[in-house]
Order: sequence, then C-alpha cells, then structure tokens
Amino acid sequence: MINTGGFKMRKLLSALTMMLVMLFSINLVAAAADFDISKVEVNDITVTESGDAVFVEADSNIDVEVYVQGNGSSDDVRVRAWIGGYEYGSIEDKTEIFEVENNVDYRKTLTLHIPKDIDASDDYTLHVEIFDDDNSVDKDFTLRVQEKRHFLDIQDVILRPSSQVEAGRVLFTTVRVENLGDKKEEDIQINVAIPELGVSSRDYIDELVSVENTDDDDEETSASSNEIFLRVPKDARTGDYEVSVEVSYNRGHDVVRAKTLVHVEGVSGVGLDDTIISVDSQSKSVNTGEQTGYRVMVANMGEEVQRYSLEVSGENLWATSRVDPLFVTVRPGETGELNALLTVKESAPQGRNSFVAKVRSGDQLVKEISLTADVNDGSLNFGDGTRKALTVVFGVLVVLLIILGLVVAFNKMKGDEGEGEEGTNYY
Repeated sequence: MINTGGFKMRKLLSALTMMLVMLFSINLVAAAADFDISKVEVNDITVTESGDAVFVEADSNIDVEVYVQGNGSSDDVRVRAWIGGYEYGSIEDKTEIFEVENNVDYRKTLTLHIPKDIDASDDYTLHVEIFDDDNSVDKDFTLRVQEKRHFLDIQDVILRPSSQVEAGRVLFTTVRVENLGDKKEEDIQINVAIPELGVSSRDYIDELVSVENTDDDDEETSASSNEIFLRVPKDARTGDYEVSVEVSYNRGHDVVRAKTLVHVEGVSGVGLDDTIISVDSQSKSVNTGEQTGYRVMVANMGEEVQRYSLEVSGENLWATSRVDPLFVTVRPGETGELNALLTVKESAPQGRNSFVAKVRSGDQLVKEISLTADVNDGSLNFGDGTRKALTVVFGVLVVLLIILGLVVAFNKMKGDEGEGEEGTNYY
C-alpha cells in the first residue's frame, strides 16, 4: 500500500517551506530598501493604513505630504501618489528625482486634483509609493470623496448659427448647466452678454436636482440646456468679441462663469448709410500767420443717437489745428456742427496746402474729407492796421475836398458880386 499520509505530510512541508522562503525574500527586499514611509498627511490630517477615511471634496485640490525616512543612500528616488477608480483619466502626482541619505528625514508635498465629476459619496484608495531603480515601498490609505453642498457647472456654451454672425442679426446661445452639488437648486438665473457691444439677455431655470439623486424614472432633471438670443447691433464693426456667460444660484450667493468668442462680420464704418456729412468749403484762402475755419455739418438719419467727433491730420508741417467742439451728440433726424480751425504758420509754403478731416462716431470712421488751404504771404491784402490807416487818410481827403469846395464856391460868389458893382451907374 502507498503511504498517502506521509506523501501529504511531505507536500504540506514543501508548501510551508516555499512560503517561508517567499516571506524571507520579501523581508530581505524590504530591509534592503534605502528609504521608508514614516508618515503621510492629507490636508494636514495624519492618515494611517488601518485608520478612518479622510474627507475630501470633489472639484478641489488636496495636499499629500509624505515623510521619507532615509535608511541608506540612493540618488534616484521619487515619491508618487495616485488615486484609482476615476473613469475619465488618472489622478496622480510625483516628485522630481532626489537623493536620500542614511538617517536623514525628508518631506515631499504632492498635489492631487479631485475632479468635479468623480462619483461622490464613495471611498477611494490613495496609493503612496517611494521608489528608485531597485526597490519600492508603498502604502494605501482611504479617502471619502463627497460632492460640494452647492455646485452648478456650465458644461457647454453653444453659439448658433455658428461662432460667426453678421451685424444686425440674432445670435442664439445655448447654455448647458448641470447640478454636481448635493442640494437641489431652484430659480437659477442665466445671463449672457457681449459687453463690448453693450448687449445682454437673461433666462431662468426653475430647478435642477443633484446628479447623485437623479433616477431614470424621475421627472426631475440634473441638467438643462437653455437657449438665449442676443441681437448684434447693426453698426457693430468687424472683429472678435467675448461672449460672457454667468449662472447665479443658491439665492445669488454662488456664481459660475464661462467665456467664449464670436466673430462679427460688421460694417467698415458706422453711419455710412445713416449719416450725411457736408462741409462749407473744400478750400479756403488764408494768409500766413492767420486763422481760417472749415465748418463740417453732420445729419443723423438713423434711428439711434450718435456721438460724432472730428479729427484733423496732415497739416502739421504748415499749420496748427484744433477742433471746436471736441464732439457733438446728434439725435435721430437732427444735425450737428463741428469746426476745424487752422492757424497757418509764418513759415508755411505759398500756394495750395492739403489736409484731411475725419468724422468718427465713437471709434468708427464715418467719412474722410480732403480739404485744402491756399496760402499767400499777405502782400496783396490789407491787414486791420492798414485798413484803419486808409480809413483815416480817406477821411482827411474828404475833409480837404469839402474845404476846397467851399473855397471855390466862396471865391465864385465874391467874383459875381464884384462884376455887379462895376456895371452900376449913378445919376
């Protein structure tokens, strides 16, 4: 007969021997490591492998401080911390390589971001590992992840018909909002604006329940897509504009924001169709050292109030300029006036000199006008002093002529009387 009892005993002894060898090998490896984990803190709370879970919040950063004890010397050591179980990516951080020396303690801080959409109200394992090219030491700790009490998230902002719109058209904005918090939110306000164009609009969501509390058969929802429209001003200029989205909830105590860009195909200049520009004269004659003015009239034929200004350029070499008034506000159907005043320099070249007057509405160019000034040195013209002198001379000449006329008349009268006396006979 085969001694089965002895065979089983030998097999059991062999298995026990292998286990002892494995345990001894592990202890040797552990003993051979030049480093060890002496303590770990999560957000300043000391954690242990057999201890209670540490509370952390979704959509937050947690600091993991690892205290390293040097048991030998190694010059290529790293510390790594990571959390498993997140569906959409990895949650981990690791240090740069550093050197460990015997009987020296080190503290390394790592930062882990807990995603906002991680499954909350659940326990996760925090793995902490110290390793070099030969050995590694690791420990596991428990984290309890909890969602925030109030937390709405803007999942997406969609522009229609696209992220490009023509001036004067309507831009439709769809805002997707999701409740990732613990509490149901009510009376949620959504504001959409293009601040640079001065347009905005708003809408409301009645309520959103928490994602964690939504059942497939429940009529309540944790997400909502609201469509809000904005009319882009017809006088908007071409360019890229920021679309600002603001979601206010929890009785206005919490706000979440998002931004995107829209390209507007607008007009090249405001008022090309709705503003009429005229000038009293395209050319003026002026002497050196004197001032002349050009009166620019603007008529607002549009439907909105416009603020116009005048800019002069190209006159610096031969004249100085100023604008009066600096700007004029014109209501629809009304007119305004701007004046470009030029003082010709004494050194200005004779003849025709040109410059440009630009009419603007805000920052937008409405019209550019080419103007000229015919400059002469004043030798053929009389100034105020000359005119006064001529007036005096003319007055003196008039007086002299009057006196001369009186003398002539008197002499004539005297002559007539003499002839009468010679012709008289007395008897």
